[in-house]
Amino acid sequence: MEAELIKKHEGYRDSIYYDTVGVPTGGYGHAFLPGSSLPKDIWDEIFLYDYNIAVSDYYSLELDLDPVRRAVIVNMIFNLGISKFLGFRKTLAYVRAGEYEKAAKEMLNSKWAGQVGRRATELAKMMRTGEYNG
Repeated sequence: MEAELIKKHEGYRDSIYYDTVGVPTGGYGHAFLPGSSLPKDIWDEIFLYDYNIAVSDYYSLELDLDPVRRAVIVNMIFNLGISKFLGFRKTLAYVRAGEYEKAAKEMLNSKWAGQVGRRATELAKMMRTGEYNG
C-alpha cells in the first residue's frame, strides 16, 4: 500500500524534468542531485539503454566498418549524441571514403578532443590503425 500510494502521488515520468522547486527528477519522483547515488545494477541498466541507442544510431548511418572503427564511431555517438556527432561532417566523410588517417586528424582537430583528452587520442589512434590497443 505504501509504495502504491507514493507512486500515485509522485506520478511517473519516463524522462527527466524539473520538479516544482527546480530539481532534476525522473521516474517516480527520483531526484538527481549531485552526490546522490544509485546501485551499480541500475547504472548498468542505464548504460545498456544508452549504449543500445548509440548502436542503433550507428546503424542509421549505414556505415560498413571493421569492428574497431565501428567501436570508435559508437563510442563517439555514445559520448556526443547523434546530433552532435553529425557535426563531425569532415570526419564522417573521410570515414565513408576509407581515409582513416584524415578522419583521425579531423577527430583530433576539434573542440571535443580538447574536452575529452586521452579518449580522443585513443579513439583517433584506433581510427587510424584499425587496431584496438586496450
